[in-house]
Amino acid sequence: MNDQNKLLARLSAAPEIVPDDIDKEMLAEIGAVPDREYIEKEAYEKTRRYNGKISIRIPRELHRELVDTAKEQGVSLNQYCLFKLAR
Repeated sequence: MNDQNKLLARLSAAPEIVPDDIDKEMLAEIGAVPDREYIEKEAYEKTRRYNGKISIRIPRELHRELVDTAKEQGVSLNQYCLFKLAR
């Protein structure tokens, strides 16, 4: 099963969601029409915006160590992680 078929299968299993104004605005920005089943990768890549956020899962012990070290340094966890990533 290719990626597009996998996505369509997941979407068909999901409850129907009525798009709000933000969804409609995002679809308009990439030129998607409401009756399309998917958004072409090229269209998405052209309009993709980087919001500066990432979400990762890490082991609980590592999370605790990062929080403890950030507290010891007197900075937020976000600031400490940014410092570590930028090195």
